[in-house]
Amino acid sequence: PPRAIGPQAGRRLQIDATRFRLDDGVAWVYRVEDVKTRQCLAASAAPTLSQERATATLLGGHQRLIALGLAGSRCIQSDAGSDCTSRHFQQTCRRIGQWVRCRVAQVGGMGILERLNRTFKHEFIFRHEVNTLADLQALLPVFQRWYNEQRLHSHLQYRTPAVALADEVAILS
Repeated sequence: PPRAIGPQAGRRLQIDATRFRLDDGVAWVYRVEDVKTRQCLAASAAPTLSQERATATLLGGHQRLIALGLAGSRCIQSDAGSDCTSRHFQQTCRRIGQWVRCRVAQVGGMGILERLNRTFKHEFIFRHEVNTLADLQALLPVFQRWYNEQRLHSHLQYRTPAVALADEVAILS
């Protein structure tokens, strides 16, 4: 069963991969989201799932928070995919905090990142011409800017994730 997530666990980050069928084959998009601010911290796309890609994307999100002055332990939430249960990924999770397997429907679970996945697909990818892995990779930074800097979130009192994160950084300064 999934472990309980307590306040001592650290700042919650969620990571997941979403599959896309493209003209040049299958692609997987990894995303890391900061649960508190709903900021999409990192994203990457590749033709296969991999523990290395999952780890690199997680570390990209973690480093982004550190660069903003938000150091500290992390609670990394993911599903039980082979990429996230791999030894390599698990060692990284232990280095920066702890890993918790979550389900979509559990309270505080992966439903938050699954909502990001749905937004990515329905409000962005399906509205753009995305035929190849290269198209998808080129669109990821555009999506992140739009999602973080323009899209208002009801959970954040209709602010953007960028504003929510900036407000938090300002409080700590």
